[in-house]
Amino acid sequence: MTITRVQTADAELLRSFAERTFRVAYEANNNPHDFKAYCEKYFSLEQIKAEIAHPFSAFWFAYIGEQLVAYLKLNFDHHPPELNSRHTVQVERIYVEQAMQGRGIGEKVLRFAHEQAAIAGAEWLWLSVWQANPPAVRFYERCGYQIFGTETFVVGTDPQLDWLMKKEVSLMRNEE
Repeated sequence: MTITRVQTADAELLRSFAERTFRVAYEANNNPHDFKAYCEKYFSLEQIKAEIAHPFSAFWFAYIGEQLVAYLKLNFDHHPPELNSRHTVQVERIYVEQAMQGRGIGEKVLRFAHEQAAIAGAEWLWLSVWQANPPAVRFYERCGYQIFGTETFVVGTDPQLDWLMKKEVSLMRNEE
């Protein structure tokens, strides 16, 4: 597997892949009107280009051969107060192509995120995950993440509860 940094020229590929993987993961479990509104706002080409250009965020693609199998978005400027640290990195998005799930790709991409957090000097790597998605919660727990709080994620007009999960970066270094 190779992981490459997403560039502005990759915006349409990112937009398409991100929206498709998000729809596969969550569309069936959401109100169609709210889901459509969310996708129109957050998966527009303009929104994706703005996110790529953000100076404290970064996207990566993961490929097996020529096949795009996953993507990752990290934020280096969003620090939840519950962690009492300004040295955190957020995994805002990590999605693996559904047909490729169960092959260790998510774990490899998450390890890459850990490496980026260590390079950035972070104390914590953290993320949020929908409480109504137990398989995802179990995946992060298997990867050593612990719940430390909650937040609300809004899809259209539908407020949904997410778990906040964290892992200490020094623990990641010891696992390598």
